Amino acid sequence: MARKSKRDWLIETLTLLPEVGAQNLTIDVLTERLGVTKGSFYHHFGSFAAFKEALLTFFETEGTLQIIDLTEQAATPQAKLKRLLDITASFPTAVEVAVRAWALQDEMVRAYQARIDARRIAYLHELFRELTGDEAEAFQRAQLLYVIYIGSQQVIPPIQGEDLIRHYAELTHGLVAEG
Repeated sequence: MARKSKRDWLIETLTLLPEVGAQNLTIDVLTERLGVTKGSFYHHFGSFAAFKEALLTFFETEGTLQIIDLTEQAATPQAKLKRLLDITASFPTAVEVAVRAWALQDEMVRAYQARIDARRIAYLHELFRELTGDEAEAFQRAQLLYVIYIGSQQVIPPIQGEDLIRHYAELTHGLVAEG
């Protein structure tokens, strides 16, 4: 059996979650998928509750904080917004949808999802405030853009790529750097 790092466990779980659903996410399913023993699971996480918290923290870091950090590398608010829109239009939706569905059934996941949503909207609000100079307009645009992002994942089939970029463009017309 190959050794797996804590990160390996978390990455594989986020791949597995949309396939099996949160209700079927068990230690047995995870160890079978990774080809490791339960001892490996307990070595890394100690308990399923600790694992769940580590997974949600990992999801928040990879799916929000690192994206904000990448976005912040752009030089201007216009370039930041464009970078953010490009990243989110190409981001896989299955994990986002699976975590959001899980949040409907689990209070801890719901608390994480609420914090992630709030952080994402706050970041958008800050960007739009820099772009428009108007507090109320900035907040409205932030909420609308986030609703487009989440809603695009919930329809079947999801709206992604260039189709999502076109929807973003309607809301951000004149605010995003060209090119």
